[in-house]
Amino acid sequence: MIGRIGVTIAVVVLLLFASVFLPLPGEDFRKEGIHSLRVVDRNGLLLREFLNDEQGRGQWRSLDRMAPSLQRATIAIEDRRFYSHVGVDPLALLRATVENVKSMQFVSGGSTLTQQVIRNVYHHQRSVSNKVIEAWRALRLERMMSKDAILEQYLNRAPYGNQLIGVEAAAQHYFGKPAHALSLAESAFLAALPNAPSTLNPHRNLDAALSRQHLVLRRMREQDLIGDEEYDRAVSQPITINSPEADFRAPHVVAMAVGSRAMSSGISFVQTTIDYPLQQNIQFLLRGHLATLAKRNVTNGSVVVIENATGEVCALVGSANYFDEQHNGQVNGATALRQPGSAIKPFTYGLALEAGYSAATLLADIPLHITDDKGDYIPENYDKRYHGPVRMRTALACSYNIPAVRTLQFVGTENLLQRLRLAGISSLTRTADYYGFGLTLGNAEVSLLDLTNAYASIANGGMWRPARLVLSSHDVSGETIDIDPVQPAHGVFGENVAFLLTNILSDPVARRPAFGNAFHFPFQCAVKTGTTKDYRDNWTMGFTTEYTVGVWVGNFDGSEMRGVSGITGAGQIFADVMMLLHMPPHGNLPGEFVAPREMMRVAVCPRSGKLPSPDCNKSIEEWFIGGTAPVERCDVHQRYRFQGEAGRMVDRVFEVLPAEFSEWASQQQMEKPPSASVRVNKKENKTADRVERLTILSPNDGDLFKLDPTLRREYQTVKIVAAVPERAASVKVLVDGEELLEYDRKGVWWHLKQGSHNLQLVGMIRNRNITSEQVTIHVK
Repeated sequence: MIGRIGVTIAVVVLLLFASVFLPLPGEDFRKEGIHSLRVVDRNGLLLREFLNDEQGRGQWRSLDRMAPSLQRATIAIEDRRFYSHVGVDPLALLRATVENVKSMQFVSGGSTLTQQVIRNVYHHQRSVSNKVIEAWRALRLERMMSKDAILEQYLNRAPYGNQLIGVEAAAQHYFGKPAHALSLAESAFLAALPNAPSTLNPHRNLDAALSRQHLVLRRMREQDLIGDEEYDRAVSQPITINSPEADFRAPHVVAMAVGSRAMSSGISFVQTTIDYPLQQNIQFLLRGHLATLAKRNVTNGSVVVIENATGEVCALVGSANYFDEQHNGQVNGATALRQPGSAIKPFTYGLALEAGYSAATLLADIPLHITDDKGDYIPENYDKRYHGPVRMRTALACSYNIPAVRTLQFVGTENLLQRLRLAGISSLTRTADYYGFGLTLGNAEVSLLDLTNAYASIANGGMWRPARLVLSSHDVSGETIDIDPVQPAHGVFGENVAFLLTNILSDPVARRPAFGNAFHFPFQCAVKTGTTKDYRDNWTMGFTTEYTVGVWVGNFDGSEMRGVSGITGAGQIFADVMMLLHMPPHGNLPGEFVAPREMMRVAVCPRSGKLPSPDCNKSIEEWFIGGTAPVERCDVHQRYRFQGEAGRMVDRVFEVLPAEFSEWASQQQMEKPPSASVRVNKKENKTADRVERLTILSPNDGDLFKLDPTLRREYQTVKIVAAVPERAASVKVLVDGEELLEYDRKGVWWHLKQGSHNLQLVGMIRNRNITSEQVTIHVK
């Protein structure tokens, strides 16, 4: 009987001994579970890190990518005999037992680094039985891994507080640097934390963490791991840790970039297109402007910046403050659906240009009454006025509503709806009949991101490409997993139409009747505003050759703003963002918009949009797509002969508008030819030579410019634009009678100087000197 018991015991002991040589399951120690999903900006700056399988944040690093001082500090404080024991340290266990008996409670476990790896993998609760199992597994782990491999496992699995798993996550979170770049003092600081991550939380109890750091350094000195001089330097080095909010940047961007696919497909790294320093500056600008707009009941806003050449979203500010619960800061204004108002109009006019209209085509801005099965539709202009015959350039630049609706009647609501969808506006899911004629005035809800990208298609010569928010993404092994496949580009407009829209939207002279001298930049910039009729949404969209920018301001709760226009609301933010993008230190001045080869410039009468007649008192140069330039002479300016005072015959030019404008002309008290007058030169007007004179179109006589005391003088300029006959030669710009430079048909820039200045053009036609009338401007 005793022999059988002895044999049984011997067998059990033999089996236990043999089991020590059985390896643990290798998959239990895989690296993948440690990796958390990290989202960074285009330059690698961490925006957000999501929890891993261990409900923490971690990134696996090999020992050669960790500071050697960190490895030494960890061994010194956690397991000084690490390289000599077999996985369990009897001396440490004896010491721990004595401490626990003296304290009458469990204060020390005497665990080796190997045992702690086992605990971090299998999550043993502290108990005597689990301690035995932990020791048994530690002995087995020592048989299957080298000491360095076990140390690497520990340093990548140890808890460092604040849901940080492993030294790489801790180094990045607390110090903003990788584990290999840690100093001795920083290494000792991190080595101190796994002992009690909650108690030693640096964000709540920095003094306790520093006290244990000093203990770590003393242990290193006592074990001859560092000398006295190194110890003194490390103790005296200040420890500064990052703010806990530093790893929660651009929350709206992160949510959009990650989405459900990245969270469920093993992605461990996502690099976004966002330039976070730029994003932060734009957010500061937005907050500053909203503070001044608060009195107009404007509480929030959103900004999107897209790089034209790549389609990459450089900045996406979803709200002024994500953490502002009072004003619904967690709502993403870049993707929320809102009515864009007049910001839709360029796409209506683009269709008209495709159908044969030109920028000089006359449109009727007079009362319009449309009756259909939905009832009466009577559009009104923003300024509640009618402007009579207006060229398309003026109608679009000044954002008149009635000409836009008349143009929509010409191109068709269905065609506009399909074109907007082609431009990537995915929210337009209803039928054309549902939207009706209000579609061109922005009654359909769109997102700021979609509309900004639609404008980017105009900036890119009519080619649409998807707005990209993700540059790259990969799994733990580094294998690329594309969570944001690039869609193929396609045409929205031809490049000639896109150029004409760009040219109109960047024309400060054309928009002056409605917007004055707003949106003055030291570079070419296309811009369009939009405000809904109920003042709930205010937009400004635009682009240069480099960037497209969209700005929305309003209230996420849908309440109305008070007295906010495209200029006073989103427009000021747009202007500041454009200056930030194109001025040092962020960027440089953009290039000018270049006309395609097929475009041509022709002098026209500004009143009729036709070729000037001898009776036209002014001409302007207009861009035309080949085949759309006018061939008829102006028939608005008509010369009549009648008997004047003292019986003398008088020749005088009158403006005679088409019959549809008769009521408007009467309301404007336009002078008509006397009833007894006779029209002269009627036939000659059709074949008369083109008016050949120089005319300064911009700036206007009497314009006032103010120097900005905060902007460098070399960036404070005014563009001189003129109508120049094709046969004119040697055209010069004179400022105060002195020759400035040769005139370029695209215009020339002049640096503003304080005082009053006279501008004039001089040139020659057929060896005959010609001059323009003087224009006087004032600079304060």
